[in-house]
Amino acid sequence: MAYGVDPSGFVLKRLPEILAEIQAANVATFGPGVTQTDQSPLGQLNGLHADLAATFWEIALSVYQALDPDQAEGVNLDRIAKLRLLERAPGESEIDFRQAITNAGRARIDMSDLSQALSAIAGVWVQTYVNDGDVADADGISAHSVAVAILGGDDDEIAKTVRAYVVPGIGTYGNTTLETTIEGFCRSIKIVRPAVVNVTIEVDVEAQSDRNGCPPPSALAIAAGLAQSLTGATRPRNGQDLTEFLVRQAIESRYPNVRVAAVRASRSPAAVGVVPVAFTFFEIMAVSADRITIIPV
Repeated sequence: MAYGVDPSGFVLKRLPEILAEIQAANVATFGPGVTQTDQSPLGQLNGLHADLAATFWEIALSVYQALDPDQAEGVNLDRIAKLRLLERAPGESEIDFRQAITNAGRARIDMSDLSQALSAIAGVWVQTYVNDGDVADADGISAHSVAVAILGGDDDEIAKTVRAYVVPGIGTYGNTTLETTIEGFCRSIKIVRPAVVNVTIEVDVEAQSDRNGCPPPSALAIAAGLAQSLTGATRPRNGQDLTEFLVRQAIESRYPNVRVAAVRASRSPAAVGVVPVAFTFFEIMAVSADRITIIPV
């Protein structure tokens, strides 16, 4: 049997196999009458030799696992990520980080890598876009260009990160230009810094007790849940309109015993009116519980 690295992974040679090989080698050298019971001097040496060899094989397995992104953990996984210019995002789990390194289930490796790297910058929200076509797309992104919409973060760090993943010859698109210099070579990087637009939302809801007889959530709880669904990592992207469907999905998926009857909204501080409320690619809505009114009907 072959041991060590093979196409299926690492095959560990264990203590019983090692000891059997040593005993067989002794028989081949000294003949079948050689005494190597556990209590004999040769048997004691066999055991010591086998134990040391087994330790070596366990160390070899640990080294192999430390270099395999599917098995590495902790700092070893962080080291592997650096080979792909990736860093673990704050609070990111081992499973999610491992999938980012291996691109598991991701068809666009270049964009997933860029998003992962930018997400690792402290305090940012980021969305990446690409236009592979020969003309500008519906969002205005130039042909053969990448657009990075980002809130927060240090401009220099963002520019250097984008530059590491967007090779020369591929354009960048945005309303903010950042300058970078690496080893004497200068390059301008464009990013989208969307204008944050506060919105006011008013929702008519029909709420009832659930099938277990528990009362429906209060209006304040529904408002807080809606705000939580539309902020942070799950906030609507830049250019996304405020629609009835967006509000309905956020509330009804969180509270099964609440039905959205009507939605009115506006850009604050204007009075609420019919939806949708439209946003351009260079704008992004900001939702807060204190600007949400829930009206039971």
